[in-house]
Formats: sequence, structure tokens, C-alpha cells
Amino acid sequence: MRTFLTYLMLCVATLLYAEGDPHSLRMMGIALEGHADSVRQQLMAGGFAEWGQSDDGEDLYFRGNFYGIRAKLILTKSTETHLVTSAYVTIGPYSTEAMITRNLQYFLYKLQKEHGEYSQRDDSYFFLDDFGSVKLSLVDNGNGSRDIRVLYFPNSAFYKDAISTGYHGHVQEVVTENAVAEEQFMRFGQDGKLENPDLTHRQYNRYGYLISAQMTEQTGHSNVQYEYDDHYRLKRRILANPEAGISYINEYNYNERGDIATQYQKVYDKNKECILTITMRNNYLTRDDEGNWTSNSLSLSYWEKGQQSQQTTVLQKRTLTYWD
Repeated sequence: MRTFLTYLMLCVATLLYAEGDPHSLRMMGIALEGHADSVRQQLMAGGFAEWGQSDDGEDLYFRGNFYGIRAKLILTKSTETHLVTSAYVTIGPYSTEAMITRNLQYFLYKLQKEHGEYSQRDDSYFFLDDFGSVKLSLVDNGNGSRDIRVLYFPNSAFYKDAISTGYHGHVQEVVTENAVAEEQFMRFGQDGKLENPDLTHRQYNRYGYLISAQMTEQTGHSNVQYEYDDHYRLKRRILANPEAGISYINEYNYNERGDIATQYQKVYDKNKECILTITMRNNYLTRDDEGNWTSNSLSLSYWEKGQQSQQTTVLQKRTLTYWD
């Protein structure tokens, strides 16, 4: 009984996470990204049944209900990384014009609710967002019947190192003048992972969010833990260096655009006494075409044990480049 309840809780947690994560292309709330085994589990928990795969293992075959109507689904993965590259749904065949028209309008309505407005070219309908594309098309089978086919093509970065801290778009490099709370130079791989050799032993969850790591310090290593809010934005980062007897807690608040509005940093000694606090408030002045800030007036309030608090303002400028 305990094993069954544990499995049930894991399935529910998986579905809730997939439905709530706004940083992925979704099909009926299921995140179509990451390792194929993870997506397979979500599909099966959502009522799909796997019945086979291609000879090379690249395609996985499922049957199930697509918005309540029986359908076939092909999940395609990279044979090198095992990450999902596409999902292909087929509904039909339909032999009457009335049936194809009714179901076409039904699926357009459902897809529009989940993915927003669409554009039309001939017998194809396209939905686009920041995380991928969805194409619905009518396909003639050559025997008087037609299928409705829906192609999901995720194209966002799997790792959320950039997007979980307020960056917009597929960021490649960030250079910040007068950097205070971040590195002066940061680079993200095309897969979204922060390129930092000092950040080792990284553990990501199945959706690409960093949950723990080690940071190389001048004195030993810090163990780093990451926590996220309901919108899957980084809300707290905890660094503990047992050799130095120091721990750091960084907390983040966000504005309505998803940018970091305020950051708080507290430093504790080995006796868990707070010895330093820094409050940083951002006032973004300019942005680029992707919506990322390029100039910022940063207000800092600084207190150290035994000292009077100090305040200052720093003007920051930032240059960003993006992956194509």
C-alpha cells in the first residue's frame, strides 16, 4: 500500500509540475521537453498507452485520447541525448466533410485556449510561442478520407539557468558593467546551461531546473541549494561553506514582467548569527528587443555587524547576445 501511495503521489506531482511550468511547450498540460522517459511517464499518467517503437528507437508509439478523442501519437527523441524533439498526433480518418469540419473547429478551439492565436496557410494552422510551435494540418489519405494531424515542435532551451532568473529569449552571452549581484561575464550554452567551471556536481530536475550544485571557493567548496516559486522562478539560493563556517542566503522578488525587482542577501557565521545584509532594488531604465534590461539604476543598502548601514546607487549597463 505504501509503495502504491508513493507512486500515486509521484504521478500527481509530475502532472501538477508539468501543468504549472510556464517555460515549456505543452500538450494538454504535459511538458513536451526533456528526457523521453520523463515525457513517456507523463503521457502514460495522462491516459496514453505505449504500444511500440521504431527499429532505431528514435520514435515511440502511443494511443490515447487527444482532448477527449481517440488518437495516435508518435514521440520522437534524439538518439544521442534522448531528449524529446517532437510529438506527432494523428486523429482520423474522417470520410465526411461534416465530420472533418466539426472536429477541425473543435481542435482549433482547444489549441487556441492552450497556445493562443493562430495563423492559417491553406489547410494548415500555426501556433507560435516562446517555447515552440504547433502545426495543425489536414492530410488527404488518397482514398476519400482525411486525417487531422498536429505536430508539436519544442525549440526552447531545456536547461532553465537563464530563464529561471528573469532572462527573456534564448540568451547566449551577458556582459554587465558595474556588476554587483551577478558575474561580469556570463555565457549560456545553446541548451540553456550556464557555462561556469566553478559550478560543479550539478543536479537538475526532470524539467531542467537546477536544484543543487557545488561552488568552488577560495576556501573549500560551498554546497548550493536552489528553490523556486509557483512560477518556477528562482526565489532562494542557499550557499553553505562548512570549511569557512559561512553561509549565504539570497532571496529574489520579481516584478510583473518576470524581472528581478529586489534581491536580499544575508551572510551568517558558524554560530548562525547574521553578520551582513545587503538589499538591492532595481530600477530598469532601458531594454532590448527581447525585453531584457540594458541599463539599470541599482539602489543598495548595506549593513555589516558592528558598522553603520550604508546606502549607494550604481548605474549598470548590460550587453546581451542571443542564439539564433
